[in-house]
Amino acid sequence: MKIYNTAPEGNQMADLEPALYFNTAIEQILEVEEWLRTSDEASQPLLVHIDIFVYLSKKYPEMANRRVAKLNRSQIKETFNSWFERCGKKIPASFREGIKESADTLFSELEKI
Repeated sequence: MKIYNTAPEGNQMADLEPALYFNTAIEQILEVEEWLRTSDEASQPLLVHIDIFVYLSKKYPEMANRRVAKLNRSQIKETFNSWFERCGKKIPASFREGIKESADTLFSELEKI
């Protein structure tokens, strides 16, 4: 096996391992986005999966650039915003605006990838 550098992923056996985590994040984002289309619940796991994808993209930007094409970012954002309009009043008022701001920040970061 070839070794490229000292990074954890700097060898032939490990260089594609981060793709597994990107693929898992993408899978979760797509599943939750589908669920949010009709959900009337005040809670949602979508933002944490987007946060994970964004976090990974900072460590592995080239891989993120290749993987992000699997996400229809504008559709996912639209689904979240529709859910928020439908369920936002069920979120405690003290958290409502912060959640929306957090979502806006994450979607902005996702767009930059």
